[in-house]
Amino acid sequence: MKVEVLATGLEFPEGPFITAKGELVVTEINGGRLRKIAMDGTTELFADTGGGPNGAALAPDGSVYVCNNGGTVVPGSTREPEPGRVQRVLPDGTVETFIAEVEGVPLDAPNDCVFDADGGFWFTNPDGFGKPGSICYRAPDGTAVRAATGILFPNGIGISPDGRFLVVCESNTGMLLSYKIEGPGKLSGPRPNGNIGRRSIPDGFSVDSAGRMIVAGFQTNNLFVLDMADGRPIEVIELPDHGVTNSCFGGPDHRTLFITSSEAGQVLRMEWPVPGLRLH
Repeated sequence: MKVEVLATGLEFPEGPFITAKGELVVTEINGGRLRKIAMDGTTELFADTGGGPNGAALAPDGSVYVCNNGGTVVPGSTREPEPGRVQRVLPDGTVETFIAEVEGVPLDAPNDCVFDADGGFWFTNPDGFGKPGSICYRAPDGTAVRAATGILFPNGIGISPDGRFLVVCESNTGMLLSYKIEGPGKLSGPRPNGNIGRRSIPDGFSVDSAGRMIVAGFQTNNLFVLDMADGRPIEVIELPDHGVTNSCFGGPDHRTLFITSSEAGQVLRMEWPVPGLRLH
């Protein structure tokens, strides 16, 4: 599959997503901002979040929710770290704090997020490499809980196409973990749902319509394609750059895979054989 460079000059890009208008936006962890990327490669500022904006998800109301790690886990950053929080970005670029604490405890370094079909908001909350972190949940009524704890750097997060399982990258171990969603903010498990190896840190992932996860192997130049149902390895795709962080699907037929590459500060794109799923 042919890989093209779409955009360059980005400061540790992550968290790609497609807006309600079909526009590609990425976070820049080292830049403290969200940047919109046109299909000719030109970029423009979408929102200035400060801190270290990491994963992002489009909400049902068209706003964007951003996991901001505060800049505390960003390699090479020279900016002063800020408190970790989840932010809400309105369509006009206005930024407001959405979640600063859960169960009375300040957040650590929120990393990635996803909405379920009922509007519930799930996000990962690591506390540095080698320390146990958590998965948090905020209900539409504003109630927030820690749904799971003890995960060694919980990173990328997603929901299975049938809505029954939450899958999380455990970056310290190279594992992907699957939790059954028992209800709002309630999980059972985890069980293993794939392993890309300890040398290939599982970062973010996207899911295609065939039920396959496309997992970014941070500190490598690889995308690992796994069966989402059982974690079975299917394929490894080599990219031109190391430091792959995440991906999302977009384009008119939703068959273009956009990939963020942190070391080179680039966004790559490639055509995928089947349509991808839209982010919840």
